[in-house]
Amino acid sequence: MDLPIRFMLQLTPFANMHPADDYARILAYLVKYWKWDIDACRTYLNPNIRAENTYVVLCALVFLIMAEWMHMRYSGLTTEELKERIYAMGRRTFAILAVIPHLGVIIIRNVEIFVIADSPALARGLIVASMFPALVFPLMLSGIRKLRVWITNRRRPRRAPDHNGAEGITSAVTSPLESEQAVLVRPIIDDLKVSLRHNEHLRSSKERSGFDPAADERI
Repeated sequence: MDLPIRFMLQLTPFANMHPADDYARILAYLVKYWKWDIDACRTYLNPNIRAENTYVVLCALVFLIMAEWMHMRYSGLTTEELKERIYAMGRRTFAILAVIPHLGVIIIRNVEIFVIADSPALARGLIVASMFPALVFPLMLSGIRKLRVWITNRRRPRRAPDHNGAEGITSAVTSPLESEQAVLVRPIIDDLKVSLRHNEHLRSSKERSGFDPAADERI
């Protein structure tokens, strides 16, 4: 699974839902989840409209509409209807869609940093610093662990080949010898075949001519 998907699944409690779960509690939590997103996005509108921060207002509107759509679509469902839609869509797909408005609150804050910062370089540095405890540091640890595993596997001595491998090596070693022997024996066999054919030809020609060496000797 790709790293961004795994990261987004860590932000949502809905990634590990099962058919035996209490979907009435999940539905109530979802409604509360999206109401918080709606309230959080609305808090960005008035101050940024007055300050004419166009990009912040647009981002807040986009994620506000997302949260309102999700709230309207799922808040009126029964628990069985919610369960059917989640499993028809896929649990992880639903979990990612549910967390996007929640993640939008963080995106809006990052856009505010770009608007307020004096330079793009400063804005990028502040955004990376804000993501360090939740995203950057875990990624660094994951990369270090993978590097250690790779180094350990490279330094680990290779195991001796098993019985099948030994047989394969033996056959690979003996096959050139067998091929050389076949090359040496084949001309001898061909010569024998030729001589046998020649003798058969002589015998058949003598029988046709009626030539009898013993009779000639008697004469």
